[in-house]
Parts: sequence; structure tokens; C-alpha cells
Amino acid sequence: MKLNNLQILRFIAAGLVLFSHVQHQAQKLFAANSSFDVFEPIYWAGGVDIFFVISGFIMYYIASEKFGAKGAAFGFLLKRLARIAPPYWLFTVLMVISTVLFAKHISHPDFSFSLLLSSLFFIPKVNSYGLFYPVLMLGWTLNFEFFFYIVFSIGLLFNRKPGVVLIVLMLLMIASLKFVINVEGTSFAFYSNTIIFEFVFGIFLAICFLSGLRFPLLLSVCVVLLSIVLMVTLKSAGIASNYWPYRFLWMGLPALLLCSGFVLCDVKDNHSTNIFRDFLSFMGDASYSLYLSHPFSLNLIALLWVKCKFGAPWLYVGISCFFSLLCAVFVYLWIEKPLVGFSSRLLAIRSQK
Repeated sequence: MKLNNLQILRFIAAGLVLFSHVQHQAQKLFAANSSFDVFEPIYWAGGVDIFFVISGFIMYYIASEKFGAKGAAFGFLLKRLARIAPPYWLFTVLMVISTVLFAKHISHPDFSFSLLLSSLFFIPKVNSYGLFYPVLMLGWTLNFEFFFYIVFSIGLLFNRKPGVVLIVLMLLMIASLKFVINVEGTSFAFYSNTIIFEFVFGIFLAICFLSGLRFPLLLSVCVVLLSIVLMVTLKSAGIASNYWPYRFLWMGLPALLLCSGFVLCDVKDNHSTNIFRDFLSFMGDASYSLYLSHPFSLNLIALLWVKCKFGAPWLYVGISCFFSLLCAVFVYLWIEKPLVGFSSRLLAIRSQK
């Protein structure tokens, strides 16, 4: 069953990431223009934290009845692979092509075949800047996602209660490793990040949802407002600079509150036509395409903006966001959906052999 509020949340999360990146792009383009000031009352990149809470929710929501079932773990991984890998692989290849064709215009670390290979298989590897970024740099979040899918599939091998406990313990243990032992120079230096606690937040939220917990509309609104107030307050306090390793607290908990306010809201969906809700829900469907494609959209507008010697930084921001949304819709309808559909059918056929 499609949860409209959850889809709207996905769009919000992708929109926050887009707005973060477009302002970063504007900073570079208009560095000499003192009239441009970044608008940052909250940590816009926290859209990633919202995504991780949503991911934890969705995985438990769709698989809560499959714990301990024969073949559930393998089937789960196949479906997740078919869902996220083909579009990501496509845009990774496009990034390689873009960096070759537009080497003078696109800032990107030198990459090797080994980095490309590790990127395609969701394996974290240090790039030439000494950072754990894949070829398509925003793919770092997908490395965490796929790691979570592997952990979750291990939990599916057991009955529900021990399976969930195992998933939670594995994530907590791995996220805490760097506080206990030296993991520098290994992949655990990447995975040992408290941001993966946010997947646990999502699982907890899904358990509450499936147990029937609901908030009255007024309480939901208050919870959402509280999450926004927390984001603004913590951002203004400079909490990110001083407590970065504890991101799961200063951004993860507000993200959990925001998701709770949306998902647990006790408003009956009467299936009547609501153009605004349906539009936001559709954009939520296209959120993965927006996430993957927006760096290309932003770079294209930036190239044109520089070539035409335009000013007006905030006009650039607005047009870039609008163009990115248009491209995302196109990518979703004409690339992502057919590609994922084909991959799902192919993997289903092969799994039956």
C-alpha cells in the first residue's frame, strides 16, 4: 500500500539536498558577488538523515511478515538491488563520461578503474582526495543504504523478534567501532558512523506504525513544528561543527520527529482527488531520480549561466531548482521506471532458474 505522506517526505528530503547543493554551486559561481548570502537556517543536507529514517521505515514495513521465511533474505536483496542499482550505475557511467568531456568545467577528483569498480558494487574506497566518495560523489549515501540492506537481509534469516534485535545490535556495534578500536585505513572507517543509527530510528517508527499508533492531526502538526524548531536551534548553535560524530542526535532525532509527524498522522485517506497532495506524492516517487540527476542539471545550468555572463544569484538558484525538478520527472518516467522494471523482471527470471 502506498503511503502518500511517506512519499511527500521523500520529496521533502530530496528537495533539501537539492537546495543545499544549488546554494553550494551558487557560492562558487558568484564568489566575487558580495550580494549573495547563503540562506541556511537549518542543515539542508540533513535531507540525507530524513532519507535514512525513511529507508529504515520502508524496509521493515515491506518485510515485517517475511522474517524467517525461506528465501526471504535472498529475495529481499535481489529486489533492493534491482531497485537502486541500475539507475545508480547509469548515472555513475554518465559521470565518467561527463568528467572526460567537460574536464575543464567539472570539479572532480581523478578516478581509477578500481574506484569505478568499487563504486558500482557499493564498496567504500578512498578517492584521490583521501575521502570515501565514489565516482558519483553523492553515492556515498547509497553505500550506507546497501550496507543496511545486507544487514537487514541477515536479520530476515531469523524469526521477527530475534531478527530485529540482531539487525539493531549489528548496526549499533558497527557504528560504535571507531570509539572502541582503531579502524583507520579500513572500510570500517566509513561504516563506523553513527549516522547508521538513523536506520534503527526508521525501524522503530515502522514498528510503532504497524502496531496501530497514530497521532491526532494537531499533535502531528506540533511534532513537525518541534522538529523544525530543533533543526533551526541546533544549526544556529553551531552544533554540527563541534559534534559532527554525533549527527544521529542533532540531525537524526529531528528527522525522526519530522517523519513521525507525517507518518503517524491520523488523517484518513478518503481516496478523493487532491491535486496538490497527488503532485507532492508523485514527486516523492521521482525523488530517487531527483537525487541522482540533480548534479547534472545543476552543472548544465551553471555552464549556461557562466557562458551567458548572467548575474542574479537567486534567479540562478530558482531556475536551477525548477530545471532539476523537470529533469527528475523526465528521468523517473522515461529512464528509472523502465530500467527498474526490466531489472526486476530479469532478476526474477534468473532467481527462478
